[in-house]
Amino acid sequence: MSAMSAMSAMRKENDENVLANIIFPPRPTMLLKFQQAQEQDADIAQITELISQDISLSAALLKTINSAEYGLSENITSLKQAVTLLGIKQISILVTGLSLQKISSHSDFDMFWSHSLQVASITAFIVQQFDGISGEDAQLCGLFHDCGKVLLSQQLDGYQDTLNKARDLGQSVVAFENYLHGTDHALVGAFLSHAWCLPATITAVIRHHHDIKAFKDNSLPDHVLSLLAVLHLAEYLAYENNDNNYNNERAVYVNECMEYLNITKNDLTDLQRQVKQRLMH
Repeated sequence: MSAMSAMSAMRKENDENVLANIIFPPRPTMLLKFQQAQEQDADIAQITELISQDISLSAALLKTINSAEYGLSENITSLKQAVTLLGIKQISILVTGLSLQKISSHSDFDMFWSHSLQVASITAFIVQQFDGISGEDAQLCGLFHDCGKVLLSQQLDGYQDTLNKARDLGQSVVAFENYLHGTDHALVGAFLSHAWCLPATITAVIRHHHDIKAFKDNSLPDHVLSLLAVLHLAEYLAYENNDNNYNNERAVYVNECMEYLNITKNDLTDLQRQVKQRLMH
């Protein structure tokens, strides 16, 4: 066995040992029913009836759709109106994302959801500029890319302090997570995505969304790299427009993503301006 292979085997064994101590909640019943309904080509009336069976999900869905992050110009007052206006695919994306709320008792979930929703909204805008990138997949990546943080916040003591320290020190988040906890939110999130039967493409994006080497080692297919690039760009624009402490790690990603997507600095400046205008409305 080569040194590289031995190191890979040791890393895999360590991942499995640490992950054995993480509790992965089963796929929520409503998400399972919703996925089955889509497979059976349920119509708008059937989807509306299904969602209405879960009062908390219905309320969260309407709250999200009417939030500033979602950016609709009119107020949506009923599930039927929401499903009719947005369509089953868009509603499916939101139901899948909001399923995270079912497993979270953490007080910071609203902040997590607001950021994820904003990133998803920006990805939906960015993919309009490119051919061949699925808008639905991009939004789902935006909503779920940090889902591992929801689990780790609940199950690891001091995890929120880890995120704060990584940000304040300008360190790689996943490197800091692995140093202090022996695992990271990208790996945990990918396991959760797989357990909940999300598309394999989404799982791959979640797993590698902090892996800058992915753009250089040709280990991932083009459609995954395209989604990764759009996701990184969306996160960059979300942080920039919110004036948050910005991680140098993301700045490095943006350069790689611009090169991969063939975006110039002028293109990026134009995207920043357009996204800022969207967020202000």
